[in-house]
Formats: sequence, C-alpha cells, structure tokens
Amino acid sequence: MNTLPSTRAPRVLLGLIALLSLLGTLRAFMLWAHDPLYAYANSYDQTRYTSCFHFYPDRPAQIPPQQNSPAAPYAKYRFIATGDPMCYWSSELPFTAATALIWTVGEALGGAALHDVRWVGALRWLALLALSLALSRAWLRRGDARAALANAALLPLLFADPGNTLYLNTFYAEWSALLAAYALVAATLLWRDAPASRRRFALLALAAFVLATSKIQHLLLPLGLAVLVLLLDRLRHGRFGWRGGALALGALAGLALQVVQLQRTGAMMDAIDQYNRADVMFTALLPFADDRRDLLEVLRIDPDCAIYSGAHAWELPDMPERVCAGLADFDRGDELRALLRHPRIAWRLAGAGVLALDPWIASNLGQVEGGEFAAMAPPQPSIGHWLHAYPLAQLALLALPFLALALLLRRPGLRSGGRALDYAVLTCAMMLATLGITLLGDGLADVAKQGHLVLNAALAWAIVAMFTGMAGLAVAWLRAAGRSVRLRSIAPPRHHSASPVK
Repeated sequence: MNTLPSTRAPRVLLGLIALLSLLGTLRAFMLWAHDPLYAYANSYDQTRYTSCFHFYPDRPAQIPPQQNSPAAPYAKYRFIATGDPMCYWSSELPFTAATALIWTVGEALGGAALHDVRWVGALRWLALLALSLALSRAWLRRGDARAALANAALLPLLFADPGNTLYLNTFYAEWSALLAAYALVAATLLWRDAPASRRRFALLALAAFVLATSKIQHLLLPLGLAVLVLLLDRLRHGRFGWRGGALALGALAGLALQVVQLQRTGAMMDAIDQYNRADVMFTALLPFADDRRDLLEVLRIDPDCAIYSGAHAWELPDMPERVCAGLADFDRGDELRALLRHPRIAWRLAGAGVLALDPWIASNLGQVEGGEFAAMAPPQPSIGHWLHAYPLAQLALLALPFLALALLLRRPGLRSGGRALDYAVLTCAMMLATLGITLLGDGLADVAKQGHLVLNAALAWAIVAMFTGMAGLAVAWLRAAGRSVRLRSIAPPRHHSASPVK
C-alpha cells in the first residue's frame, strides 16, 4: 500500500488523475469529431449488429442495405425495413440498441431521418471514462496511489490511441471486447485480497459474461482466465477463491449463449462458417505445407484447390463450398489433426501469426469517409505507427510480459507472488489465447483486427509497469515532502540572544 501522509497528497493525486482523464478525452475527441469521419469501414461484421435494429448506412436505394462497404466508413445512417435481420447475438448490442433508441426518439420529436454515427462513439467513450474513473477511485480507497495513477494513464496513452478510437464511430464489437477485458483484469487485481460481496461477485461475473459474448473468438477466453485465478488462489490459500468462481460462472453463461448461437441456422451463420473454414484452409494450412496437393488429398478435398493457397475467402469466385469440392466436410477436428501430423505447419503458422499482428491500425479497411481505402491524413499520432516502423520494437513489446512472468515465477514464485505476478499471468494468458483462437478459427485472414486484444494487453502491461515505477518515485517524493512539512511544524522555535555567546 502507498498511503500518503501529507494532507495535500490526495488533492495532488486527484488532480493528476483528472488531468490524465481530460487529456485522454481530448485526444479521443479529436478523432471522434473529425470531419470527414475517421473510423473503420464496414467489412460486413457491422451489419450483423445494425440489422438487429434495422438501420443501415445512408446509400443509394439500389445498394442492398446489408451489403458491406470496406472502402470507406459512413457518417450517416437511417432506418430501413428489411426482411432478414441477420441479427447476431453479442454484448455489443447494448451500445447499438442505445444508439437506435436515441435516433428513434429524435425522429419522434420531429428530427431528421438521417442520423449521425458519432452518437455510438460518444456512448462508447463515456462508458470507458466512467469505468476508468471508478477504478482509479477504487484504487485510491485501497490506498494504492501507484495503481490509481497507472490506471488513469491508460486512458490517454492506450484507449485514446487511434488503434482503439477508430472503433468508436463503428458498430464493430472490438470496443466492447476491449472494455470487458479491461474491467475483468482490473477488477480481478483490485479485489485480490478483498472479501466476497454480492456486488463484487456480480460485477466480476458480468465482466466475464460480456467478454465471452462480445465476439465468437472470445467465447473461451474468460473461462481460461477463471481457471488460472482459481489455481492461483488454490496454490496460495489451499482453497478456491470467490473471484475465480465469479469469473467461471459468468464465463460459462457466456459460453452457453455462444454455443446456442453456433447451432443457429440461416444464411448469416452458414456464410460465417464457410468463410472461417475457407480462411483456415487457404491462409493458415496450405501456404505452410510442403506438399499442398498431398495435404488436400489427406483432408479429402479436391487437390486442384491448391491454386487458392493464400487467398482470403472473400477473394474466391463464389461461396467456398461451391468453389472447392470437399471443403464442406472439413471441420475443426480435421484442422487440429493436420497440425499435429505436420508440426512444421503449426510452427510456421505461429510465427507468421505473430508477425501478422502488424499493423495494429488495420490497413485493409478504409478509414476516411468518402475515400477509397484511404488512411487518415495526416496520420494521427499513434503507438501503432511507431511499432509498424520498428518491427523489432513490436516483437520486444510482445515479449516483455512473458519475460516479466519468467522472472516473477523465479522470485518470489507462484505461492508468494503479489499482484504483479497475477497481472503477468493474466496478460500472457490473454495474449496467447487470443492469438491462438484467432489463428485456429480464422487463419491469417485478419489477424491484426481479430487479435486486437493481443497488442492491447501487451501495451497495457508496458504502460502500467512504466507508470507504476514513475508513480512510486512520485509517491516517495510526496511522502518525504509531507514528512518534511510535519517536522518543520513541530520543531521548537530558535531563540536568538542580543549578543552572541563566545
């Protein structure tokens, strides 16, 4: 604990936290309010959520409402009645529903039929800001000034970075996943030694549920983190703790919903399934096989499909199962057996997957309204640009949490380790699980976007480690300053004689 003795210290800390929150909000506002709109274009994923409430980009009537628009984002949306809503269940939907409600009320009050997408961006940022302030306040109440400052520093340095804020004015689920992962890890660390309560249990379970239901890639992630927390508590205390139980309950509820969703039938689910299997085959397995035709024969797929090696599913001339005979029978079991039989493919895929996390700011989607796969100009300041310019720096960043974990496991070890060890364990697990599921579920088709949490987790760890150290120095200085003030206040006054004693 870093309890500060000076009565002035809390004001200083609150001022620093307020300043960091303001800087983060101003940085996010610059991109959120930009005209023309800066945001990621719709690669089709957004339609799965907006269709639930029947609103779509404002485009000419001859364009089907549900058609994707990867070349550029749209700032204006309108409600359009469609027969097949293609609604995808996700914890992303509360943001979408709140936006639809605001627009509907606006129309009912006589407003225009065209609506600004920036409403959803504002709601997203306000949710994150509220969570950040609540966590900093909670750390301060526990007497940990360093954690409070490090938490507040994430707002301007990480969350307000264009690598994240380009998702603000969109209907992608990446922001919801990021928000849930942040809440889950932070609350798990915050309540490490705290007694159970209904509110704490419910909030941890909710964070796990939201993460599991944000995207299909994350359906197992919170359950894996729950198991780790349970094991850590078991090693240290000889029993399973309440935090792991809360996480497991929320994770299992989210997993159950995702399993039910995967059993749904219809054009949307069929297209998702076909595209995922095609991307795994043509971007993850075939490019790294020594004999591509032989691998296809073993998998009972037409060997002539080897010509599509390296192609994304959307680049095929027709739906994957029509293009490639035998692909309809290819499943996850076949994929795992192929990787076990050909470990060289697995190793090559893993290495390529790490490299494919670059660039953090996705380059395969348009970012500027009215553009044609245009990027922001001039580029907004971003950690992503620096990491892209120096690939070795990104590899070092990804390796740092694992190096820290190795050092912490050696000393003080699992049984006596503190929050730093727990944080390293959760960070490394999140990075490995997210990248692994991305590669196994979607190949190399869109690693930077689907693996969005990987680089976020590594950056968050680096920022927290840096600010924890800096805040520790500041706390020591404030403590020394406070002690100095008290010593001066209790020191006896000096008496000066009229003539010095010789």
